[in-house]
Amino acid sequence: MTAQRGFTLIELMVATVLFSLAVGGVLSVGVSFSNGLREQRGTVGAEAAARITLVAIADALRQVSPGVPSGNIRDAGTCTTGALTVTNSATGPDQLDVIYGAGGVVTSSRTAYGAGTTSLTVADASQLAAGDAIVISNGSQGHLVKITAVNGATLTLAAQCSPINLPSAGYPAGSLVIRAQHAVFSIGATDGVPTMMMDPDAGGAAAVEPFAEGIEDLQVAIGVDVNGDGAITEVGAAAGDDEWQGNMAGDAALSGPIRAVRITVIARSTKPLAGPVAGFNRPAAEDRPADTALDKFRRRVLRQVVETRNLSGSP
Repeated sequence: MTAQRGFTLIELMVATVLFSLAVGGVLSVGVSFSNGLREQRGTVGAEAAARITLVAIADALRQVSPGVPSGNIRDAGTCTTGALTVTNSATGPDQLDVIYGAGGVVTSSRTAYGAGTTSLTVADASQLAAGDAIVISNGSQGHLVKITAVNGATLTLAAQCSPINLPSAGYPAGSLVIRAQHAVFSIGATDGVPTMMMDPDAGGAAAVEPFAEGIEDLQVAIGVDVNGDGAITEVGAAAGDDEWQGNMAGDAALSGPIRAVRITVIARSTKPLAGPVAGFNRPAAEDRPADTALDKFRRRVLRQVVETRNLSGSP
């Protein structure tokens, strides 16, 4: 009787090694695929955060200074003046303070608004509610006032700050009344992640809210028609060499009607890429230079020029 022959110990060891190599290759492919998907999700998330931020800010800027082409709107709650204010920084993110129309709700007053007024009757209050803010305008100047209650066509208004600086005769009956919002957009952090923050009432009682995660820079440049030719020229080689304010470090304030605002949003992935190599950095934008430190975060940069339709510089 012939004995059956099996595998020798060496053959078993060789088979085991080959099998381990095959399994290791499959696992390596799986890990690479998983990492690729994770990186893709991070990139898509950064793109989405930048897009959402840009769309929201652009929409606010298109409706900046409702009913007041001069931009001279005073917040009756905080006594700050200006429908569009940019806090520029060449070493950090800019901050954007804007008063803009909210929802296209327009009516007119039926009673006058003056010093100490806390009640206003309007032609139509059906689309106004407690907590809303309105701009009362005479066409050249406006005041932003908070609504605390609505009873029929009568609005109860928040107390005025001091000095309120109303027009000499206040706002007579028949003045424009436009629903509006006063918001501040800035960069903060949530759990260590850079985040676009929005203060929905610009220093009022409402808390600052995180708006979009992963936004690490906001840069704003103002296009001013200095020479009145209806166009905004750009050189961008040195401070003060063109009609864009904030595109070069050292730019002085320009005088003239504001025609456009350019917004640059830089978003990064919320988690670093896997691996030992750090090959990315925050790029330059407007007057802020690029970061020299390298890291492992992918980034997306979106930019848009917005025409300020309500301001006098708009054609």
